[in-house]
Amino acid sequence: MALHGKKYSGDLLGRKYGSNDAFQPLGNVTELKTDAKVKEDTLPSTGREDYGQPIDSEITPEPTTISLKFNTFDKFGLARALMGEAVDLTTAPVTFADESHKVKLGWIDLANDDIDTANFTLKDSTGATVDPTHYELNPRLGMVRFTELSTLASDSTFTVDGKTKGSAGFQIDANTLQSLPLELKLDGKDRITGKDGSLWIPHTNLSSDGSIDWFSDKWWENGFKGTLIKDEDKPTMRFKELNTTV
Repeated sequence: MALHGKKYSGDLLGRKYGSNDAFQPLGNVTELKTDAKVKEDTLPSTGREDYGQPIDSEITPEPTTISLKFNTFDKFGLARALMGEAVDLTTAPVTFADESHKVKLGWIDLANDDIDTANFTLKDSTGATVDPTHYELNPRLGMVRFTELSTLASDSTFTVDGKTKGSAGFQIDANTLQSLPLELKLDGKDRITGKDGSLWIPHTNLSSDGSIDWFSDKWWENGFKGTLIKDEDKPTMRFKELNTTV
């Protein structure tokens, strides 16, 4: 077999460790790195002529670590990056009535977001409907701000009636998970020889490592670091390459 350099590409799949879930694509992988290190305990000589030279040495392998980076995201990828879980939003519109607030300067936070602007009414403390030109509504965040045309006194009470759109979507509460135990499989290809290769990692414990620049003009990228866990009767990882190309 001829010697070749190695350059790989592939699709990384994963599922929750210990589950029978279907494997899911994890995103566009820009880094998949395993790092094996050793700890060496050397017994040095104190002799006159060979001071400092090793008499004996013990090599102890340390746990293999893994680092991953991705630059594409679905809701599950974002959840992993934020160390949380993606929860689908309810699509049933919510009706609210006589929701009471105090007049303040700036944006006033309402109880609901995703508000249907066609079904929104704001009333003063007497129950009279306030002219919509006297306030601004941010339906996405669920906030109102009174304009210069408003005649309502500061700290007076107003109420809002309406309903939400019930838009489909998801939300993620960040930093609710300590770690991500996963089983990984790489469906890979040697870009030099064209041969098919695979990498199986039965058990790794990962955590988000890095930052997200929310306003960056560059593509978002997020990384993970962790350790390969040795389970009974399984390798920490298994690499397989076939003498076939597809």
